[in-house]
Amino acid sequence: MRGEADFVPAGETLLYEERGRLMFGEHDAPAEQRYVFDFSEGNARANVKFRDGCPFHALDLSQGEAVVSHLCGLDLYEGHFLALNAMSWQSAWKVTGPRKDQDILTLYTRIE
Repeated sequence: MRGEADFVPAGETLLYEERGRLMFGEHDAPAEQRYVFDFSEGNARANVKFRDGCPFHALDLSQGEAVVSHLCGLDLYEGHFLALNAMSWQSAWKVTGPRKDQDILTLYTRIE
């Protein structure tokens, strides 16, 4: 996928929205995702929620990286977030289960 992501402050939360084009093999279509990063428990840790408010995972990047997991039905998402520098970070997901078997690596670079 190639696209853009935005964080928009909203009280004690950050609204996250990504949009772009997902391309692999013959597949080429628009894609989007939205999350809410809720910081109401403190500045270092966010409770990441899906757009409908259901929990996704906790995220604490105070040490520059975090390991998270999420069970979606019988499929397990294991994530690693890493702050690379002041302008970029990455997420790496290993997804395994009866319906999914994939690796997702995303590099985020701030556009000034």
